[in-house]
Amino acid sequence: MRPGDEDDDAVSRRRLAQLSGGGARGWTPTQPRPEGGAELAVDWRRRWLLAAHGSSLAWLLVAGLVVVLVAAYALSRHHGAPAAPADPLPSVPVAVPSTASLVVDVGGRVHHPGLVTLPTGARVADAIAAAGGALRPADLGTINLAARVTDGELLLVGVPGAAADGSGATGGGSAPVDLNSATVDQLDALPGVGPVLAQRIVDWRQQHGGFRQVEDLQQVPGIGARKFADLKSLVSL
Repeated sequence: MRPGDEDDDAVSRRRLAQLSGGGARGWTPTQPRPEGGAELAVDWRRRWLLAAHGSSLAWLLVAGLVVVLVAAYALSRHHGAPAAPADPLPSVPVAVPSTASLVVDVGGRVHHPGLVTLPTGARVADAIAAAGGALRPADLGTINLAARVTDGELLLVGVPGAAADGSGATGGGSAPVDLNSATVDQLDALPGVGPVLAQRIVDWRQQHGGFRQVEDLQQVPGIGARKFADLKSLVSL
């Protein structure tokens, strides 16, 4: 190597120094864009994307708020609107049962002698059925079961000596039973008097020499004030 000649390493170092100096002096169109410009372009692109993304979010928030306000307004109008009146139910006539009734005193040969309440227009058969029915079928042999009963009527079933009144039923016009001459069967036919009580009446009559007044019937065992009230109009001396 001649004096003054440069080896390859020196030439390379010199060229690198020239290139570095040219970059410091400025950038020309023939030279490559310095790295700082590229970073600036990327920074502006990033800012634009962030701004666009922020605008989209803002518009989405505004649209959501509008939807919520519209829904709330619609609900408030729906709840505030007056309800449509329901169609009135058609009136149905209701049958009112008739309160008219009558009371009949059923006595004699029935299971439950006493007062029974019947509807107007009831028959003798209805009165006997309300009193529990006759003790035996033969007790109904002389009674017109189809006759109508009247309010306050006394209906005697199977009582010996009882005569049928104008309506065909055995009524209060029948002859009373004589306490001093009636047999056990005749007394047994009285309302509320069975064979046992009828025998007691006969025994008391024999022990005391007969009845002196109808009220003496209360002295017979088994005949209290209530039963006497039912019998006093049906017996005599």
